[in-house]
Amino acid sequence: MAEETAGAPGVEELRAQFDALQRQIAAATVGKAESFVALMASPELDDMMTDLTNAVADLDEATRKRVASWVKMRAGIVALSALELKRLRGLAAVADGEPANGG
Repeated sequence: MAEETAGAPGVEELRAQFDALQRQIAAATVGKAESFVALMASPELDDMMTDLTNAVADLDEATRKRVASWVKMRAGIVALSALELKRLRGLAAVADGEPANGG
């Protein structure tokens, strides 16, 4: 068994590589995540959801509930996306502070 793992990276080295990859991915995607959060939390989308809610006010209860669910899901998406953006920014900040050779 020792012969099979000879020269293979250890657990700590693999964890360090994984962390470095996570930081690289965060640095590469933080801009797109910022755009997504800005879009989903935009006043224009707020207005659209309000208009949609008002438009279905006279329709059947099932339709009103469905639209209310969409509005609630959007709020959840905004909240979760903001949390993910915060995580990505933290990882990207660490990546920005690392030397170019990774260590």
